[in-house]
Amino acid sequence: MRNRIELQRKILDITTAGIVFLLLYFNTGFFNPWQLQGLSWVLGFILIRTAIVFYDHLVVFMIDSIFKNNYLPTRTTGKPVRYVGLDHKSFIFLAINAVHEWIFVQRLCHFIWHSPEVPLAYSEISLVNTLGSLWVMFIVLDTFYAPCHHILHMPRIYPLIHKHHHRQHFPTRGYLDAGNEHPIEHVVGVMCTWSAVLAAVYGPTGAHGLTLFIFFNVHAALAMLNHSPYDVEFPIIPGLVNYSVANHEMHHRKFTVNYAQYCMWYDHLVNTFAPYEGPKSLK
Repeated sequence: MRNRIELQRKILDITTAGIVFLLLYFNTGFFNPWQLQGLSWVLGFILIRTAIVFYDHLVVFMIDSIFKNNYLPTRTTGKPVRYVGLDHKSFIFLAINAVHEWIFVQRLCHFIWHSPEVPLAYSEISLVNTLGSLWVMFIVLDTFYAPCHHILHMPRIYPLIHKHHHRQHFPTRGYLDAGNEHPIEHVVGVMCTWSAVLAAVYGPTGAHGLTLFIFFNVHAALAMLNHSPYDVEFPIIPGLVNYSVANHEMHHRKFTVNYAQYCMWYDHLVNTFAPYEGPKSLK
């Protein structure tokens, strides 16, 4: 059984790599929408990586030193948790996903700058195309992400793609644990993000360019926090969208619960929601 799964995994990886090379050969613009020259493309990549590392540390600094959130009870009481180091495959996946993130940033910025549907002027900012479109994006994101995430946990698919991400039962490294996933899974996540962006831009609320920028940064910060040890919880939309790091820790601990990131209604609907369990909080 183990040999068969390993063979299927290798076939999947080789096929994925082949598709990427074909895209690179026949549609270079997909990877480089701004038509950057080689050195400019590399410098942009380095700039984005530096910004992400800084942003990851900034988020932790704010939660730890400004908001002074405690650690989750599992990290401070009871049996010590086991942390898993990054192996060679983790570094390969992180490198591939870093390139994909740079491509995504290029394409998102290109879309915002060139789409006639995205207003950029300060005078065009309204409550609807800012706060309203943010709510739309968070709801649509989980509408697509939760079932896709659930599918990645199906027995025949899980060992081929998503199992690697679950090596760490108690995420603690922020971005490094969030981005440590199979490239196919990373593509799925980015496509869900694009669905949220397009729903806001072409939906009834519309979306200002500034709103898309804010959404991308908030979404990135929450993904980092989801893979941190901090006990952070707050409503995004009171009564409908609630963010909780504890919910995602439960997913990493139990594997088959809490597939959504923000809108836990999907898990309530399919009976996969699990409230936080652990030692008594020290608060």
